[in-house]
Amino acid sequence: MRACEGGLRLRGRVSRRSKRSLREDLEVVSYTVTSENGVHVVEAFTTPGGAYLSLGELVDLEVEVNVFADRNGVRHHRLRVSARVGEF
Repeated sequence: MRACEGGLRLRGRVSRRSKRSLREDLEVVSYTVTSENGVHVVEAFTTPGGAYLSLGELVDLEVEVNVFADRNGVRHHRLRVSARVGEF
């Protein structure tokens, strides 16, 4: 991962994918992306049946880091897809 103008840039291969419905018209898709810098879980919001990244696909994503604290004051972070930068 490296910094770019709109956020962080993540290049790697999709190794896992899971999805869950938030509402009738919205779902969150979690991807596990393996890169030379490690393994990262990235979330994307989409409409049900939308265009999903394929398992094994090489991706070039711009991601945003969202940090929050839970009730116990423990900090957590999530990476969210903000844009698909390019294709391999």
